[in-house]
Amino acid sequence: MMIRNSIVVLFCSLLIGCTSTQKSWKIEGQKEWQSAIVESSNIRIKDGQLISEVDATNVTVYKKFSKKHKLQSITIKQSPNWDSWQKIDPASPEMADDAPVFIPVSKGNYWFLGRYKGDTINGYHSWHSTDMKSWKHYGPITSRVNRWVTSAEYVSGKFYIYFDKPNDEDPHLIIDEDLTDGKQGKEIGMVLNDPSHGSDMAIMRDDDGIFHLIYEDWSPLDASKHAWDSPLAGHADSPDGINDFEPHEFPAPIDKRTTPTGKIVPYKPHPNQFLPGKDLSPYNYEIHEGQQDAFGDYTLIKVGGQYYIFCDYDPHEKGKSMRVGRWRSDDITKEFIWDGEIGEKLHPDPTIGFAEGKFYLFVQKKKYDFISDGPWVDGVEVRAGVDTDNDGNIDRWTEFTKIKETYSQKKGFVRVVESQPARFNISELDAGYGFKIELRIQSNNGVSPIIDVLNARFE
Repeated sequence: MMIRNSIVVLFCSLLIGCTSTQKSWKIEGQKEWQSAIVESSNIRIKDGQLISEVDATNVTVYKKFSKKHKLQSITIKQSPNWDSWQKIDPASPEMADDAPVFIPVSKGNYWFLGRYKGDTINGYHSWHSTDMKSWKHYGPITSRVNRWVTSAEYVSGKFYIYFDKPNDEDPHLIIDEDLTDGKQGKEIGMVLNDPSHGSDMAIMRDDDGIFHLIYEDWSPLDASKHAWDSPLAGHADSPDGINDFEPHEFPAPIDKRTTPTGKIVPYKPHPNQFLPGKDLSPYNYEIHEGQQDAFGDYTLIKVGGQYYIFCDYDPHEKGKSMRVGRWRSDDITKEFIWDGEIGEKLHPDPTIGFAEGKFYLFVQKKKYDFISDGPWVDGVEVRAGVDTDNDGNIDRWTEFTKIKETYSQKKGFVRVVESQPARFNISELDAGYGFKIELRIQSNNGVSPIIDVLNARFE
């Protein structure tokens, strides 16, 4: 693996907006980066972000203080793109099968739900781990008829286990207080009745306690020809994970429909939908002109201020296999933007969670899983220098210090991970009239850090 190195140098002394006690200098956005950089080589500024293009890069920015200030800290924010995923050997229980569901309750308390290979009588089973290395099997937690488990949450000692009934549609709920007794918990029933039929939903309880449900909306295509996925997703929420989920409460979080024609046509229902009392009438969809990609089988997590959806991605291009797709947003109530893809030749049905300081992305029927340190890409070092006598030269430097964003699970929440910023706290430099900030960047596992914001604080 080739390691790329970049040097980013910023000379900064601040002249505008100074208070009597403290101020900050922030470079953020396309125009601010462009105006701040007065000398550079092999740097590209795209969408307001600083991107190095070759092994060595230099960038110089200069401003001037009219009187002495003291540099307190430097904080770096990277792009929220989550590209730092790596393949690993399967980390899930050896006998777990079908679409996985990971429930990291707290540090050292990790639950995994899946079908047990060879068990044709029961539905999903439970496993537990304290270290993400060994798993203890506890037995079935649903009946066979309730076996299409899609997602789960945990609240105050209770597991909220969501499943489709029939397969791929109509989200239902079981609440279970003991995953070790080999018995199904209390069956609550259907929690969302969506006229488009699709589900394969994700559930996430946000840090305000609201449950958010992301589900497939099959209205723009014949889902039977697209792995029962769709270019359109719906979003509903609930105060308690049981009541008040209403279809289309919010703008579609994913919407990659092509041109609608207004023509509504029928198609055959899901082959696994034949349950007692179930309406067997054909489903309907609106024909759209142009090939459509399809997405589904969602999993959802919040990291810092960003929400991420991971899902099946079924491209329309001939010869391009199914894989994991990623989406992100800083507002769960708005449409997400495309964040990239992971792997290939998969039917992922993914599930994600934070455990033992890492993010795990499990997929079904696989030869491998995925792991990441987080959206932050490691490989950023920073140092600072000060001009103490106002002659334009740096009189003293700090040593280079590695900085990185760090993560911790929010107490009491399964899918909310807090982030602590990548910050270099400085106490050793004297006050001065000018400051030089130097970043040294190197790629990590083939992924190069993308700098979004630099914020220097002074007093």
